[in-house]
Amino acid sequence: MDRVTVAAVGDVSTGFEAPESGFTHVMEPLRSADLRFAQAERLYSERGSFQEQALHDHARQHPRKAADFKSVPFDVVSIASNHSGDWGPDAVADTAETFRLLGIPTVGAGSDITVARKAAYFKCKGLRIAFLGYASVVAPQSWATDTRAGCVPMRAHTYFEPYEYQPGAPARVATVPYDDDLALLERDVRQARKDADLVFVSLHWGVHWHWKPADYQSVVAHAAIDAGAVAILGHHPHQMQGIEVYKGGVIFYSIGNCSFWQVPGGKAGHPSEPRASPNGEYTFDQIYSLEPDPGHKFHFKRHFNEGGIAFIEADHKGLSRVSFLPTLMNDWGKPEVVKPGQPQFARSLEYLNWAGKFIDGGVTSIKEAGDRYEVYARA
Repeated sequence: MDRVTVAAVGDVSTGFEAPESGFTHVMEPLRSADLRFAQAERLYSERGSFQEQALHDHARQHPRKAADFKSVPFDVVSIASNHSGDWGPDAVADTAETFRLLGIPTVGAGSDITVARKAAYFKCKGLRIAFLGYASVVAPQSWATDTRAGCVPMRAHTYFEPYEYQPGAPARVATVPYDDDLALLERDVRQARKDADLVFVSLHWGVHWHWKPADYQSVVAHAAIDAGAVAILGHHPHQMQGIEVYKGGVIFYSIGNCSFWQVPGGKAGHPSEPRASPNGEYTFDQIYSLEPDPGHKFHFKRHFNEGGIAFIEADHKGLSRVSFLPTLMNDWGKPEVVKPGQPQFARSLEYLNWAGKFIDGGVTSIKEAGDRYEVYARA
């Protein structure tokens, strides 16, 4: 029976001086797969106006920078992200058009909600494969409508539950998916499953620099798999999170950063320190770092350079094997394969198993298997 291998990476931010150089060191493993997926963290347009509610104007790049995705080449790209609305609807539409001209289908966003919801279909080794895309971390003006370009939303309500009697004590943050958004996602997956043997769902979700998925994420992921998806491809936190095997499907809550243009010694492609909240009240350092004692600073971005390539192998029966090849970005933000024997190989494996303990569905044991980690293997 024919088996298809899909290689998936998380967040990708282009911007290198040589636009086709971002994946130089990981071409071989990526090209070993039958199909390749990536998440685009940037807009590719010369139109639009910067939206003041956005965090920073770095999201828009010249369309030529998207050539990095073609160099591999990636077969499908999600363009749904928290940056999709940073330069208005025109830039979203142009981004989809940029990838169309490169011959790369996109999911998760488009010229209107109907286009954005469409699945991308592929035929490979006798199997029909579908990809869908959604974003949970988007402002209202970034959602696609019948008349406006934007993302497909998979929103969540946020509640704060105090568990201490002291006023001002930290509260537990509880999140619940929007019923309507979840129902539409389930409908999309069921429809795609009728037309395809394997359905992959991309979700831009979660919380920056956090190791634990929010409550709503497991609810959405489980519902998608119950509806017929074989894999959830998560991204946005800019660091790896745990991996869960659920009812014959696999959930990558966050694959981590893959290729992310950086200025050596500086920040990730930012000419200045970006805002971390609308209207610029707070900076990243104010929100994502702590100094509990003089001289003792804890920075949430410490896992920024860590990521990997998820390899999902499946056939007509479903998942057959899932593995993960760890990568580490160099000073320029280009990913390099982490090999057995290197200290990072053991560190990333330990981290993924530790992060898995924070998933409500339980622990999925991940183990070393040759030059990568094995997540699942069908008996």
